[in-house]
Amino acid sequence: MTEEELKSILQACQKGDKAAFGRLYDLYSERLYKFIYLRVGHKEIAEDILADSFVKVWTKISQVNSSKAFSSWIFQITKNNIIDYYRIRKSTIAIEEVEQTLEDASNPIEETELRLDQKRILVALSTLPRDQQQVIRYKFFEDLTNPEIALIMNKTEGAIRVIQHRAIVRLQEILRQKKV
Repeated sequence: MTEEELKSILQACQKGDKAAFGRLYDLYSERLYKFIYLRVGHKEIAEDILADSFVKVWTKISQVNSSKAFSSWIFQITKNNIIDYYRIRKSTIAIEEVEQTLEDASNPIEETELRLDQKRILVALSTLPRDQQQVIRYKFFEDLTNPEIALIMNKTEGAIRVIQHRAIVRLQEILRQKKV
């Protein structure tokens, strides 16, 4: 979808066009669901958080000033909903576990039957510094662009490119050396 098409859809949504909002849902729901599921590991919970995220998007769509920032904005709303979900459950879950789940999506992934190469990459990924892990996960697991990642992580696009490059180089070294 071009930026102009997205801008047109957003403008229609801001005027209350439910069909246009349905198009936004179709464009983003699959990516957002994957983003959520990798952090909560439960289908029904992921569906609930996805629904809550789109309700918030609908109620706050008038706040969107730029189609360029929309993708990052919708992912930030979703991330905040995931955090809220864990806050509600914090009486039964240690905060360290919440942080680990939000930052390290390997637990739900490992529960699925991934090929050996994917498991090796995930093990190697877990050895990287947190910011490098986040950039790799956003870029390759959630298919976010560098500008979107920069907004989510509150860094410049240049910093994201550097972090990504260092992470990839380090992953290659780890995979060659250790045969993880």
